[in-house]
Amino acid sequence: MPFQGSKLATSVLALWLLLFVTTAPVTAEPAALESTAAGSLAQSEKQYRLAAWHFYQEDYYQALLQLSLAADEPAKASLFQAGLLLQLDMPAATANLLKRLLNDQTLSGKLPRQLRNIALLQFSRYQYEQQHTEQARYYLNQLSPPLAELAGQAELLQQLLNWPATAASEGEVFSRLAGQSELPYVVINQILALRQQQQPAQALALLSQLSQQLQVEPQAGFWQRLFSWGAAEPLLSDATEREALADYLHLLKAGLLVDQLQWADAQQVLSEFASSSVLTLSAMILYRDVLTENRQIPTLLSLLQQLIERFPYAPASWLAAHQLGNQFERALAQQDALAAYRWADQYYQQQLAANSDHASPVQLGQLADPAGLSGWQRYQLRQQASLFRLNKQLASLQQLQQLHQQRLSQIERLNDVVQIKLVQQQQLLTSTLPGLTAKQQQLQQQAAQLNSLIAAAAQQPMAGQLWLDDTEQHFAQLQRMLGRAEERVAALTAAGRDVSQAAERLSRLRGILQWHYQYNSAERRWQLTKQQQQLTAELTRINDALVRLTRLDGKTERLLSQQQQLATLTNRENQFTAGLATQQQQLLAQLNQGLQQLRQAEHAQLQEMRRLNTQAIARVMEQVLLTTQEGQ
Repeated sequence: MPFQGSKLATSVLALWLLLFVTTAPVTAEPAALESTAAGSLAQSEKQYRLAAWHFYQEDYYQALLQLSLAADEPAKASLFQAGLLLQLDMPAATANLLKRLLNDQTLSGKLPRQLRNIALLQFSRYQYEQQHTEQARYYLNQLSPPLAELAGQAELLQQLLNWPATAASEGEVFSRLAGQSELPYVVINQILALRQQQQPAQALALLSQLSQQLQVEPQAGFWQRLFSWGAAEPLLSDATEREALADYLHLLKAGLLVDQLQWADAQQVLSEFASSSVLTLSAMILYRDVLTENRQIPTLLSLLQQLIERFPYAPASWLAAHQLGNQFERALAQQDALAAYRWADQYYQQQLAANSDHASPVQLGQLADPAGLSGWQRYQLRQQASLFRLNKQLASLQQLQQLHQQRLSQIERLNDVVQIKLVQQQQLLTSTLPGLTAKQQQLQQQAAQLNSLIAAAAQQPMAGQLWLDDTEQHFAQLQRMLGRAEERVAALTAAGRDVSQAAERLSRLRGILQWHYQYNSAERRWQLTKQQQQLTAELTRINDALVRLTRLDGKTERLLSQQQQLATLTNRENQFTAGLATQQQQLLAQLNQGLQQLRQAEHAQLQEMRRLNTQAIARVMEQVLLTTQEGQ
């Protein structure tokens, strides 16, 4: 089986973002472009940068939402969206986007060469994982050189597609892929190919060269670090990955020594293997075979006991229980062999009982909290690749479901805001509008009456319309009395009477009365003008309020439209939630089915091993009986 490596499965979306942001246009737009187009471009750039910010915050769902608001640059947006979907562990949706993007030459042609190579490489990888080898090879062959930092990923994928017909070892690989993290995996596949071709000597030489590449120099002191500005970086910066690769090469070296029948050297290599590695079980199984071949019985018995204690759910441990008795039997220690076989029989009974307890299906809540799983279930979810993948997909769906619930909550809050605004507008339109309309009509009537009064007073300077209180009424009465007195004086004058003094007094009184009227009428006109201004201001305020309410009536239609859009969006999101729940149940059913198949297979294997162990008990008991009879 070729070594796939962990780096190829890691997304290169960070590189996408680097090229994505740096390839934004920086030249000035032609003057003929409209301002709306420039605004749209600026808004799209803003959304891209927000999406990138959320990506680096590892909030891929929000990044995807921000990206959906950008309308420009469809090719880059589709590529960015595909990368985010890949981060959310949605490979099918990612593949659909990439396929549509790559098959549409009008869109794909807009991508820079490096971005297009990334899309081709990732889609080819997905096709390989779906076992569509020919399609994977087709898209991989469309890569445009130079590949630069993608060369290692492309060569590793090429090895996987051509396996087992992998190219033989060649020294140029170290210089061609220098500094690339895929170099160890490419070389390991070449070593495996040499081993398959039964060339262990060449494989060991290549393995030694690779081990030297992975070695890390000891921590330098202060002065060495101060003057080592040009020192080369280690091939793998991740210490955990580097240690795992070193353990794998250690185990591979022991296997190659076994292929050469160098049992002693293989035993020496395996005795130095790390006891806390993820490959410890594989190393102990190989070490068991080497110790058996070398007849190192005490060390072998200790190793078998460690297997049983450390890996109670591994089939190798079940075999180790039987091998304990088998080693005593081969050493002709029948009593010890019989005791070991009987202990193994009890051990198998315990394992069969425990196997029956594993029949209960796993629930979603247990996957969210691994403490609720049994030790056997946790072991299988780590060891079985298919179950590990299903568990990872379920975890991604669970996270996506939580993020989706947050989105539904946001939509619900928006719907509540729109509903509150609609209620407020309806209240304003139904209660405030009639009162304002009545107030407007009343003010309009008062203004019309006041305007008529002012106009009539302007036509009659001495009219009493300007005098509304008691003083003005008294003045009108005096004016009438003065008019009657003037008529009497005129009558006396016509009769030949001398009324010159009376006429003079009347003239003097009329002047006083005229002065009094002129003094008070100016103030009265000012009061009326002020009252007219106040009425006009109040009427303007009422008119503005009515205009605003009329505009609110138009906004109601917009709010109703928004409410309808939110209802449609909620319905679509609920359908998506139902789809997530259905997919989650399907994956959970597959997971439980896989666990049950494993349990049944292990049950059959335990029964078969118990049967063999029972036969061994019978055989040893027969030997003990014969030995006893011979002794008698």
